[in-house]
Amino acid sequence: MKKLILLMSILVFSGYGFCALAMSSANYQINADSINSGGNLSSSSNFKTFDSIGENFTGNMASTNFAIGEGLAPMTTYSLTLALDSSTKNLGTVVAGTPMTATTTASVTTDAWGGYDLYIAQNNDLKHTDGLTTIAPISCSILVPCLWFGTGFGFTVSSGTSVEVKWGTNPSYKYASIPTSLTLFHTKTGYTSGIDNTAVQYKLDVPTVQKAGNYTNILTYTAIAKL
Repeated sequence: MKKLILLMSILVFSGYGFCALAMSSANYQINADSINSGGNLSSSSNFKTFDSIGENFTGNMASTNFAIGEGLAPMTTYSLTLALDSSTKNLGTVVAGTPMTATTTASVTTDAWGGYDLYIAQNNDLKHTDGLTTIAPISCSILVPCLWFGTGFGFTVSSGTSVEVKWGTNPSYKYASIPTSLTLFHTKTGYTSGIDNTAVQYKLDVPTVQKAGNYTNILTYTAIAKL
């Protein structure tokens, strides 16, 4: 997604961050006017912009519980890191009728005041080393997760900051299949000082006719900061 950031500038005639100019016509006279400050978020289907007029206060402030970046620049620049607790997860030996679980912890650190979005995708369904046999995903989607039933492979968000209600709670988590294109599954809003953790639990069960052997796939996680 491309973001168009429009930086607006005005001519300032005073060190106090305002401009003044006499204006008149045949019907009125304004001896002085002042533009002190302003700005807002504007958007349409094709662009999004933060504009700022004046910026009487700029700089960064922080304490144990908050951080503030004043002025336009802090609103449009930020840092973000995403780390997973492991690069591989082994669900072990699966016995038909006995679901197996494993958990990945996604750790995000960002100074973006709006928080961040988490996306997930897989390259393909769990695939046997024969290159042909797969394990079908569960039928429910990220948009509408459901309580676990039957067989398949799915995931849920088992813990994190402001986890969406749709994912349920222990012991009634709701699960969804993992799509092959990056899809938003969790949004964390607002600034957090330090690391913010989200636990993603996978669940797998197979029918009795499932071919024995090793099955693998590749999952991709992406974090995008929110302005």
